[in-house]
Amino acid sequence: MHNTFTTSPKHRQHLRPRQNTKQNPRQRRGAMLVLILFMMVGFIAAVAFSVDIAHMHLSRTELRSATDAAAQAASQELSDTFDRAAAIRKGQEIAALNLVNGDPLLLDGADFQFGRSDENADGRFVFSEGTTPLNTVRVTGRRTSGSPSGPIPLFFGNVMGFSSFEPQSVAAATYIERDVVLVVDRSGSMSGRKFSDLQAAIGVFIATLQTTPVDEEVGLASYAATATEDVQLTNNLFDIQSGLASLRPSGLTSISRGMEAGSSIMSRSRSSDFVERTLIVMTDGLHNRGPEPRGVATRLAADDVRIHTITFGNGADQARMREIATIGGGKHFHALSAAELTEAYREIALTLGTVVTE
Repeated sequence: MHNTFTTSPKHRQHLRPRQNTKQNPRQRRGAMLVLILFMMVGFIAAVAFSVDIAHMHLSRTELRSATDAAAQAASQELSDTFDRAAAIRKGQEIAALNLVNGDPLLLDGADFQFGRSDENADGRFVFSEGTTPLNTVRVTGRRTSGSPSGPIPLFFGNVMGFSSFEPQSVAAATYIERDVVLVVDRSGSMSGRKFSDLQAAIGVFIATLQTTPVDEEVGLASYAATATEDVQLTNNLFDIQSGLASLRPSGLTSISRGMEAGSSIMSRSRSSDFVERTLIVMTDGLHNRGPEPRGVATRLAADDVRIHTITFGNGADQARMREIATIGGGKHFHALSAAELTEAYREIALTLGTVVTE
C-alpha cells in the first residue's frame, strides 16, 4: 500500500528555490555615481547662483550710492546757481566719479527731474515735477540696456538663461534755500530787559542758522509807530546782530507797518522760482497804529511769502498774531520768558534748512 503525499499550491510556492535578490556591486556603484553627479551639478549651480546674487546686491548698493551723490551734488549746484543746466552737469560729473561694477555711472540729461518736495501729513516729503519754487533734483541712476553705462553682466547667468541684469535707483535731494526777514518790535514796551532778551534770542537764531546745510540770506526790519528797513538781505548774518544792537525802543506799536517794511526788504530777494521767502514777525504788545496787519498778511501770502509769528509776554495780542500766522501758512509761538523766546527762534531756525534724500 502506497501513501501518496500531495502539496497544496500554497505549499508548493514555499518549496520553490529562492531567487538571489542582492544587487550587483557594480550596479550599486553606478547608481551612486549618478546620484553624486546630480548633487554636484546642483551644488555648482547653487554656488554660481550665490555668486551672481552677491554680485547683483553689491552693484545695486554701488548704484544707490552713486545716484544719491549725483542728486545731492545737482541740488547743491541748483541752490548756488539757479541754473538747471549747471545742476545737470554737476550731477553727471559726480556720478561719473562713482563706480558701479567697476565702471563710471554715466547719466543722461533726461535722468534729471526738477521740481518741488513738500511735507505731507505723514511727515514724508512728496516730489512734484515742475512745481515752483524749485527745491528738489530727482535723479534716476540706470544700468540698463538703454542707459549710457549699459546693463551689468553676470558671471554665471547663462546657466540660468540670462546674461545680465538691469538695476535702477532713484534719489531726490531737497536743498531748501530761503530768504528770511526778521520783523521785530521796538516800541516803548520792549525797552530794558525785554529788548536784551530779544537780542539774545536772535543771537541763538543766527547761530542755529549757521549749523544748517543751506546758506540763508536774512534781513531785518523794526517797528514802533513807524517802521524802518534796518538791514537788507545778506548772507553775513552778523550784520543782523549789529543792526539789532543799534535800535532804541520807544513809541507806539504798528505791526502792519513793520510787516510792510519787511515786505519791502523781501521784494529785493532772490528769484521766487528757486527761493522760499519767510517773514518772522515778533511783538510784545497790541497793534494800535496803521492798517490792519491781517490785510498785509493776506497780500504777502498771495505773493507766496510764509509768515511765522512770535508773541512775547502776557500783554501781546496772541489771537491776532496766531491768525496772521495761519493766513501766512506758518506757525505761531507764544513765549512768556526769555528761555521760551529763545526756543521759539531756535525752533524756527531749525525748520529753515533741510536736506532730504528720497
